[in-house]
Amino acid sequence: MTTTSTSDEELMAAVRADDLDQLVPLFERYHGPLFNYLTRLTNNRDTSEDLTQTVFERILKYRSSYQPTQPFKAWVYQMARNVHADYWQRQQKLRADDDVAEVEKTGGLRGAAFVQMRVSSHHDDLHEALALLPTPQREILVLHRFQGFGYEEIGQLLGCTAEAARVKAHRALQALRKIYFAN
Repeated sequence: MTTTSTSDEELMAAVRADDLDQLVPLFERYHGPLFNYLTRLTNNRDTSEDLTQTVFERILKYRSSYQPTQPFKAWVYQMARNVHADYWQRQQKLRADDDVAEVEKTGGLRGAAFVQMRVSSHHDDLHEALALLPTPQREILVLHRFQGFGYEEIGQLLGCTAEAARVKAHRALQALRKIYFAN
């Protein structure tokens, strides 16, 4: 099987049939985009690298759940969403165990982020504003603007119509503008 002309779906079907060597080209194709996607969601490169590795571990673990008629890209990004959600839940549980003083300190840092935003470059401003969005809004913008997903694909990932995905993206963009141009 030549991997340069082989579709993602064919490679994953081979992985599903226990030809684990075919995971290598999938890793080469998707490691960078998944890492970028997760970095924009977590705003932490080290965490994103760990989460990206977890995605590929899960591909191996859950390879039998892949349906060859399903687009691989949608399947792997759904897996990345699940990995991020699991990470987020663990972080929320850890934060719940923190004392009130630590939570207040974190809240104070958000205000400092707004002050710093005025001083930093436009690129940094945008990424800071993006990081302040709620995760669902940040995710839809990252999928559409940075990962190149169409609204149809985003709708499939989110379990809604393409039009609903478009509306959610529009609202997320409005929220981003509000944060970006605040003060």
